[in-house]
Amino acid sequence: MSEPQEKEKYFGSVRFFKNMILLVVIIAIAVPSTLAFYYTGRVREAQERANDLAVKVDALHAQISELEQKQLQVECTEYQELYPDFYVTAPETQSVAAKTVYLTFDDGPSDRTPEVLKILREQEVKATFFVVGQTDAVSKQRMKDIVAEGHTIAMHAYQHNYKKIYKSVEAYLDDAYKLFCLIRETTGETPTIFRMPGGSINAYNYDIYQEIIAEMLRRGFIPYDWNVSSGDASGTKMSASDITNNIVSGTLKTNRAIVLMHDAQAKYATVQGLEAAIVQLKEAGYVFDRLTAQETPVLFGYKE
Repeated sequence: MSEPQEKEKYFGSVRFFKNMILLVVIIAIAVPSTLAFYYTGRVREAQERANDLAVKVDALHAQISELEQKQLQVECTEYQELYPDFYVTAPETQSVAAKTVYLTFDDGPSDRTPEVLKILREQEVKATFFVVGQTDAVSKQRMKDIVAEGHTIAMHAYQHNYKKIYKSVEAYLDDAYKLFCLIRETTGETPTIFRMPGGSINAYNYDIYQEIIAEMLRRGFIPYDWNVSSGDASGTKMSASDITNNIVSGTLKTNRAIVLMHDAQAKYATVQGLEAAIVQLKEAGYVFDRLTAQETPVLFGYKE
């Protein structure tokens, strides 16, 4: 019998090193895979939590927005429900007439009203009167005369008190509705346009002017500011020639002028300078007309 071969050593053998290499490879694959699986689960769990939180935040924002909207609706509804007959039909389209002058007179009627009407009649010119709440018989007759001679009678303010009428949207509507009823009952005309005292934006209404105009527009009324001033509202004493020059020079700078003047007892210079301004502008090729709801308004610039 041949002698048995000596048993091959395993430790340190080629097979040993092959197995060790295989084990290292298995560990190198298994550990990162296990860690990756573990952390992937944690990441997935974190993402799911983040998604749940985002959904809850979105839902909370939606609830807040809904509450704010309901609050705004409640606030708006309070004055939108006032005076159900304080509405007119707004025009579907508006136009812009080129090289046209719209003479406008605020704060009347007054003792100057008959004088202004006489000049307009002689010059065959129509104009617009933004009147205030004069309730005596003489003033009411002058309002009727304005309408009878073919001019536009429009709303300015029942009481020309900035602090009171601009206290809130409701306060403005209270005042405007009172004037609306006075004009309609006195003249038979339903006013469709208005001019806010001090213009659409001033120091007294800065926080609510957008709401006021939006609500008046919703009710069908059209607002009008001006782009030419006679200067008769300034504290400086104006002469007739100053009034004429302001109207003419301001109008010549634009193709369509809405001119601010005042119909008040103290405005002698306005009356005295009016006719000359009309004559000069006619010579310059301008025509005159009254404002209606069909005319595209001039409004002061809005600021966000």
